[in-house]
Amino acid sequence: MSSQKGKLRMAKIVKTKSSLATLTNHQKQAEAYDLIIADLFSKLIKMKEGVIKLGTLGTLHKKQRIMTSALNGRTYAYYQVSFKASGKLKKALDK
Repeated sequence: MSSQKGKLRMAKIVKTKSSLATLTNHQKQAEAYDLIIADLFSKLIKMKEGVIKLGTLGTLHKKQRIMTSALNGRTYAYYQVSFKASGKLKKALDK
């Protein structure tokens, strides 16, 4: 009977170790995601108008737009950010 308890404990330990490994991978992915978002955010803020190339994914285009309100007649300026996927990404998504 004591050998069965030992096997149950080992099974619990193995399960705990695998969940810890998954947790650290999840934490690494979250840190990498946060780093990429912070870098992209800083590049978009520094950039006035133009294009940011994202490797084989495509490009981000930042353009200033001006709009006049029909309600109060005021003019507002804002930046529009659009994404254009590369041909390579489009082909991969179509498969």
